[in-house]
Amino acid sequence: MSISKDMKRKFDLINALSRTKRPSLHTLHQATKIPESTIKRQLASIRTEFGMRILFVRESGGERGTSGYYMLTNWGVIDRDEFFKHYINLKTPK
Repeated sequence: MSISKDMKRKFDLINALSRTKRPSLHTLHQATKIPESTIKRQLASIRTEFGMRILFVRESGGERGTSGYYMLTNWGVIDRDEFFKHYINLKTPK
C-alpha cells in the first residue's frame, strides 16, 4: 500500500507514540527521523484529523514545554488493532 509522505509521517508518529514508554519530543525524533518542529505540527494535525487524544505530560521541575513526554490516551477514529496489522505494509511513493 502506497501513501503520501505526510501520511507516512503521521503513521510513523502514531506507531512511535504507542510503542515507546514516555516518548519525549527528542525520543520521537530519534524513532522517526522527523524534525522536531515537524513533529509538533504533525501531532496537532493527528489530533484534529483522527480525533486522537495525545497529551503532553510535563515532568515536575521542568519549564513549560521543555521537560516532559507525550501520552496517547485515545485512538479517536483509528482502530488500534487494524492500524498495527496494516502499518508494516505502508510504503511512501518514490
